[in-house]
Amino acid sequence: MIKKVLSLLGKIVLSAILLGYLLSKIEIGELYLFFRSLPLQTIGIVLLLGFVNIGLQGLRFLYTCHQILPPFSLKQGIIAHLSGFLFRLVLPASIGEVGKAFLLPGTNKQRIYAFLLDAFFSVGTLFFFFGIATYMLYPAMWYMLGFCLIFVLLFLIYRLLRKNSNFRKYVPEEVPYLKIGVMNILFSTLGFSAYIFQFWVVLYPYGIRLLDQAKVCFFILGVGSIPLSFAGIGFSENAANHALKAFSVPSEAAVGTALFIFFVNVILPALAGVILLNFFSEVRYRHIRELVKKMISKEKK
Repeated sequence: MIKKVLSLLGKIVLSAILLGYLLSKIEIGELYLFFRSLPLQTIGIVLLLGFVNIGLQGLRFLYTCHQILPPFSLKQGIIAHLSGFLFRLVLPASIGEVGKAFLLPGTNKQRIYAFLLDAFFSVGTLFFFFGIATYMLYPAMWYMLGFCLIFVLLFLIYRLLRKNSNFRKYVPEEVPYLKIGVMNILFSTLGFSAYIFQFWVVLYPYGIRLLDQAKVCFFILGVGSIPLSFAGIGFSENAANHALKAFSVPSEAAVGTALFIFFVNVILPALAGVILLNFFSEVRYRHIRELVKKMISKEKK
C-alpha cells in the first residue's frame, strides 16, 4: 500500500514539475487571452468531437466485453465506461482503469482478460501510428518506426506470459480474437480521428494542414502515454508545445489547446463517472476495492 501511495505521489509531483516548467516559459496572461479568444462555435465543436471520441472508446471497450462477458445492459455499460475515466484519475497507482471491468457481470478471469485484450489492441494501434508520425515529424529518428512492430512485441510478451507464468489462468476459452481485433482497431482509429479534428478545429487559424495535425496529435498521444506522470499531464503539453513550434504555433496556443482538450476528453467524462458511480450504479467503488483486495490476497497465498 505504501508503494502504491508513493508511486501516485511521485507521478503527481512529476506532472506538477513538468507543467510548472512549461508554464514558466510562457506568459500566463497570454494563455488566459488564448482561452478567452476561443469562439463559442469552436468550443461547441470540440465538445461534440469529444463526445464522439468518448463514445467510440466506449463502443470499443463494450464490444470487447460483449464478446467475453455474460450479457449486460446498456446502463451497466455506460456506467462502467465513464467510471473508467474516474478510476484513471483517482486510482492510477491502485486499481486504475481496469476497475471499470468489475462493474460488469462475469467472472474475475473474464473481466480482467476483457480489459487486457481491449488495451492490447488500442495501445498497439496507438503506437503503430505514433511510430510513423514521429518519423515523419523528425526523420532523423528513423528508429521510432520500430513502434510499428508493437503488435508483434505485445504478442510475443503474451505468449511468454501464457507459457511461463500464472497469467495463463486468466485466459478464457474460445475468445474471438479476430473479430475483437478488427473492431477494436476500427473504433480506435475513428476515436483518434476525432481527437485530431479537435486539435485541428482549435488551431485552424494557424493554417495547419490536416495531415500535419494528425502527425502532431499521434506524437502527443504517444508521448502522453508514458506511464510516469499523472494521467499523462505534463508530457502531453510539452509534446504539443515542442511539435507545434515547427508549424509556427505560439506556446500559449499549443499548451492551451492540449489542456482544453484534456479537460474535454478526460475531466468531463470523469465527472460524469463520479455521478453515475455514486447515484446510478448498483456496484459502488468500495465493492470494487474489496473485490480487488481479495484477489490480491488470494494471489499472495
